[in-house]
Amino acid sequence: MGERILNAARVEFAEHGFAKAKMRLIAGRAGVSTDNLYTYFPNKDDLFCALVTPTVDQTNAYTNYDRMRSTENYDEYYTYEWHLDFYRAIADVHYQNREDLKLILFKSQGSSLEDFREDCIRKLDETAPRDKYALPHSEAGERVDEFLWHSLHSFAVNTFIEMTIHDLIHEEMTQSAIDLATYMYYGWKAIEELRIKSFGRQTNDVHL
Repeated sequence: MGERILNAARVEFAEHGFAKAKMRLIAGRAGVSTDNLYTYFPNKDDLFCALVTPTVDQTNAYTNYDRMRSTENYDEYYTYEWHLDFYRAIADVHYQNREDLKLILFKSQGSSLEDFREDCIRKLDETAPRDKYALPHSEAGERVDEFLWHSLHSFAVNTFIEMTIHDLIHEEMTQSAIDLATYMYYGWKAIEELRIKSFGRQTNDVHL
């Protein structure tokens, strides 16, 4: 019965969004009484969260960089290959869960998940100090602005959202993820080189 209720809820939320969805209509779709529905899910938010929790958990695992190795192995993960694997894995999660992600991203207003996109960016921002330390040249990392980190995290998250909006097929989403990984990795390399040159000039000026 629980699966029947979740399937009915998915249809109702997709059609009307969280704010306008009705528990009695979900009960009707599921073929249960409204009272019976409330014994399974005390309120609408509990039902919505139960429906999309597997997708939220998978997305959060990557947003929090849980696949990142320990701080002792930064040199091993800060490679182009690691970035390719990382972004392709995120693309797979988005593709496999795209319908639930549409509910979370576009139909959740009024629920406890309405700020999901901003929460993802915030969690990525929390990794910035660790990521700065991970850059091969610390003199560059120390000079990377926090706002730049936030802007790039927003860009990466929004790129995956755009993939979901436009219903990219798996091959297209994978290629977009590869392009994004390439852009992000080599973009950071360019930033590092620029910062190192600037750092070198400042150091030389001090010693003149």
